[in-house]
Amino acid sequence: MPSAESKNKMPSVDFPREIFITHGSQQFGPYTVEEINAKIRTGEVTGVGTFAWYQGCSQWISLDRVPGVFMLYAPPTFGACAQPHSQGDATGGLIPYKNPPALVGYYLSIFSLIPLLGIPLGIAGVICGIFGLRRRNKNPIIKGMGHALFAIIFGSLVILIQAAGIFIMIRSI
Repeated sequence: MPSAESKNKMPSVDFPREIFITHGSQQFGPYTVEEINAKIRTGEVTGVGTFAWYQGCSQWISLDRVPGVFMLYAPPTFGACAQPHSQGDATGGLIPYKNPPALVGYYLSIFSLIPLLGIPLGIAGVICGIFGLRRRNKNPIIKGMGHALFAIIFGSLVILIQAAGIFIMIRSI
């Protein structure tokens, strides 16, 4: 039967002893976990674009993934050296919520079917579709290629059809 003292003991976590960090093209270190946390508190080090390596890591990882490093915007990490995840949307890529321009372009191109509003909504849908496609090409993890292409193609077709309809109406007057 465990003693009362052993019940109240927290499990020990081994923090890395020497951590090297890199920001941009410059490398710094080695630092201890305490030194890095102090630099984070003073604003000398931020998690944006800062990566770390310590013995046991197979590659550079995001600073907030280092055990014992407490970023101001992220919960503490106590796991072993973790690889950055490359998973896309939780919906399996069906709804590209990580690519808002593609999603907005998709809906704008559908709403461009509304008479009189079709041309401005179609133009906005095509523009958003182009931005969404560019985002998708820069980072394939975020998905949204189908939505972006739909926005560009469907929005363009609706613009042409509505412009032709307006032209025919004007000529018949």
